[in-house]
Amino acid sequence: MMHADEAREARLTDLVDGAVGEDEMRALIEADPELARALDEARGGRALLDTLAPKPVPRDFLRKVQRRVRRRSGGRFFHPAGQPFGFRLSVEVFVVIAVAVMAACWFMLDTGRRQAGPGPLVEEPALEAPRAPSE
Repeated sequence: MMHADEAREARLTDLVDGAVGEDEMRALIEADPELARALDEARGGRALLDTLAPKPVPRDFLRKVQRRVRRRSGGRFFHPAGQPFGFRLSVEVFVVIAVAVMAACWFMLDTGRRQAGPGPLVEEPALEAPRAPSE
């Protein structure tokens, strides 16, 4: 269930982002006059942010964010021990392992069929030593 403050913040975000039509915006502002003041402040903040020059993201930004999230969450998120092997496998390594396992299974099933299967349809005649004439 959303609290009144959260619902108000959601409405304010929709108003600033332009996700609400003009008629609905007027109705919301008439219903909550304090929302008009908050909307003016939010639009001023948005305009101020738009004046800032974009700054390049540092190369280790993702690692730092993950480390901070891991530290603040007590290790529940982005923790290396949370991964199955304690390290990440690349897609290529996973594919090679999967192909090797499938090939081993196919080989084992194939050799099992050869041993348990029927023999040749035509049997080779056994070579017998010539018999000595009986006297």
